[in-house]
Amino acid sequence: TTVTDPGTPVTIRSISGAPVETAAEPVSVPATDESQTSVAPVSDVPVCGPGSGLLPSGGEPVRVILDTGIGAGVDDLGALAVLHALADAGEADILAVMVSAGGDAAAGAAVDAINTYHGRPDLPIGVVSGPAPSEPPRYTAELAAGFPNDLVDAPASVDLYRQVLSGQPDGSVTIVSVGFMTNLADLLASPGDDTSPSTGDRLVDAKAARLVAMGGAYPESSALLDSPEFNFARDAPAAQRVANDWPTPIVFSGFEVGNSILTGAVLQTESPEQDPVREGYRLWGVDGNQGSFDLTAVLAAVRGTADGSFEVCTGRNRVGADGATSWEHREGTRQGYLRTVTPTDRIAGVLDDLLVAPPRT
Repeated sequence: TTVTDPGTPVTIRSISGAPVETAAEPVSVPATDESQTSVAPVSDVPVCGPGSGLLPSGGEPVRVILDTGIGAGVDDLGALAVLHALADAGEADILAVMVSAGGDAAAGAAVDAINTYHGRPDLPIGVVSGPAPSEPPRYTAELAAGFPNDLVDAPASVDLYRQVLSGQPDGSVTIVSVGFMTNLADLLASPGDDTSPSTGDRLVDAKAARLVAMGGAYPESSALLDSPEFNFARDAPAAQRVANDWPTPIVFSGFEVGNSILTGAVLQTESPEQDPVREGYRLWGVDGNQGSFDLTAVLAAVRGTADGSFEVCTGRNRVGADGATSWEHREGTRQGYLRTVTPTDRIAGVLDDLLVAPPRT
């Protein structure tokens, strides 16, 4: 989720501090788990490359749970559409979709409308329960009312996480978070139940292969943004908990990645009116391309670094109390942040093609 109001540019600074023209969105700073202390010392330069082993390397379809802040941003819609296209291509297996933004009764039905359009009307959907960040919705009610869907009563995200994870092989699930970290923090804290006797942190450790999270800005959010990135800032305690305590490898896709990859205008010209994602972008007030914050996280989570678009810089993520992020570069750790290594317009072209790919029949 990246809240970018059309016509409201966000100031982003280069590492040198010079102003840079950009799209729009707030910032955040991820934390890192003290239990994941690396033997390697902090490096004075980024430790980056394609071979960190933190992202998938190809082969079997990637089993994905998508955790989205749908309604609080527009690129959540694009991320879900891209994931469906990757699944249609045999690259991903979508296990469930979670909603992390609260206070929006239509959010789950809007997700179901997109899933239905893409030929997966029965995908499990969970919605956040308890206190959660919320934003005034700008398209969910219209998508729920205007497009086919049949979701009536979605379960709590944590309950669905536990159910889905319990049914998967050990070490097989990639969780992609493109919204707030609320569901993930609650999952870690969940007790054993009838689904599984394992506590949430142990269940994640057993079943998840990795977490790919859109949030923060790297290597230092304060050097890139005037305020912490939106996803982390809106629930900073959850972002800290996940960055510190998540038991599997994590790759963070920062603001600076999606901010430079502009997509979405193609929806209004090449996707049919029956496409709820097209309508959601229109209702958001999109005029032209937008930053692809959430879309790039999904692409990297499924394709990894194999096609040469991205590399991973390893180390440890420090999330401050306000959601700001600061990176410690180290070798051989279980955390990394994403960095583009090919022209951004090439990656944008790949994403636009996936955005408008016809749904499976």
